[in-house]
Amino acid sequence: MKAYQGSDIGKIRAENQDSLASKCYEDGLFALVCDGMGGMLSGSAASSGAILAAAQLFDERYQTGMENNALCDLLRECAAAANKEVFRMSVESGFPGSMGTTLVGIFMRHSHCCIVNVGDSRAYLLPADGSIRQLTTDHTFVQHLYEQGEITAEERMTHERRNELTRAIGVQKSVLVDTFCMEMADGDRILLCSDGLYGMVSEERMAELINHTEPEQVPEECIREANENGGRDNITLILAVRDA
Repeated sequence: MKAYQGSDIGKIRAENQDSLASKCYEDGLFALVCDGMGGMLSGSAASSGAILAAAQLFDERYQTGMENNALCDLLRECAAAANKEVFRMSVESGFPGSMGTTLVGIFMRHSHCCIVNVGDSRAYLLPADGSIRQLTTDHTFVQHLYEQGEITAEERMTHERRNELTRAIGVQKSVLVDTFCMEMADGDRILLCSDGLYGMVSEERMAELINHTEPEQVPEECIREANENGGRDNITLILAVRDA
């Protein structure tokens, strides 16, 4: 398993509030992307604190050969640990609930991929046929409107409340976490990214870039394209590739 990753401040933001981490284990790859909430106090501290708490807990508790259900439970516990840490940081700052971040992560091995997410950072599946499919569900107000049939899929990207999250790490003492597991097929790859990528580059274009670029160059090319399209947010991605 290999992770090809990159992060960039973009063209508009004063600081990069995204964080990422990846680590190879004996039978799989662990990877995380967090996007600190720019309107909150110290989004960069929130995202980095969440990454550290989640990665540390995973490293302490992961055992080679864990069953998929146990892996999903562990990923959920990692998100809860991240939530606890970011909320603690906000309490210590004197403004409880004022720090927040998204979180999306995976543990990928040859046969399956277990996925965790809170917020609107995304996981995508890129099969060998060149297509792309969003795996995670955004925890946003506009996603709720879309599911209720009040707006179209295209309107989600331009709606005035598109950045309003309905769930985030660290805003409250506890958080509802999504986890699931899927089978992996030959040629499948997983893309984790913050909205600074998919908000600037269409899914079809992301698939085209990834399918026509050497894996080690994918982060640079995706970041370049997002910046050329305006770079209105921080841009972070991890491309997880299974061994041939």
